[in-house]
Amino acid sequence: MEIIMAFGLSLVFNYVLKVLGMKLGFVDKPAGTLKPHEKPIPYLGGTAILLSISPWFLNYPEYFFPFIVMWIVGFIDDKRGLSPKVRLFIELASGFSISYIIFGYSFFDSAILAFVFTMAVNAYNMVDGLDGICAGNTIIFSVFAFMAGFSPDISLAVAGAFAGYLLYNFPPAKVFMGDQGSYLAGTFVGLLLLESWESQNFVRIAAFCWPVLLDLFVGFARRSLAGKSPLKGDRDHYYDKIFAITGKKKRATFFITSSIALFYALVGLLLPVTAIPFVLIISSVVQVFLLKSLRLT
Repeated sequence: MEIIMAFGLSLVFNYVLKVLGMKLGFVDKPAGTLKPHEKPIPYLGGTAILLSISPWFLNYPEYFFPFIVMWIVGFIDDKRGLSPKVRLFIELASGFSISYIIFGYSFFDSAILAFVFTMAVNAYNMVDGLDGICAGNTIIFSVFAFMAGFSPDISLAVAGAFAGYLLYNFPPAKVFMGDQGSYLAGTFVGLLLLESWESQNFVRIAAFCWPVLLDLFVGFARRSLAGKSPLKGDRDHYYDKIFAITGKKKRATFFITSSIALFYALVGLLLPVTAIPFVLIISSVVQVFLLKSLRLT
């Protein structure tokens, strides 16, 4: 029921904010290699996703503060732009506050988890560079989080909200989620990573979001090896490599990346916890080698 309700709300909110976005100028304009779309596209999908999830904050009040804060950061970044240092500081401070105040971890653990949370937020932000990719990964993560018993109600609500958005973002996209939406996806993943920190479930949650985290790690390594800033974006993410292999077919790229996400999610759900890290490492090496992910194009 949660996934259906959130899906319905998302359909309505995305439509309304799509129209308002065009009228009020909340649009993402084409801008070189990092924004290769051909015409301005409204970017209020993230706001529609937040509104669609909001009813479930009544049952999960601990999620309200992180979601609102990161949505605000993303909205400001979409509208005016924020420097990477400012964003990084806010993300680290938010991750520490969530860990220390909301979940009650020690100061030392909270310092570590601040980086875990920041990695999740940035990973989903960086993977939102091609129609449907971030939404597809988030839906699969949320569904498998539900199947594994993590925050079941809100997991389904998140899946439904992103599924409603995906109907507008499926190639060719009519709506973008903006940084506000990708930050919400990363926030949800980060929250579950933080919640599961002191249990074996942390490994399963990491597996559910592994293709996105792997893309972050490999991207940092790729840019560092090339002598570039690891914080600066490029068009060599794993979905960009697949996009090139498919002859720049967005829908084929979406289905392939979703299949990769589904594989890692099944690894996290079905294998014993002790076997998961080994399979993730082997699979990651194969993926990086086949896609030549450490090379700049």
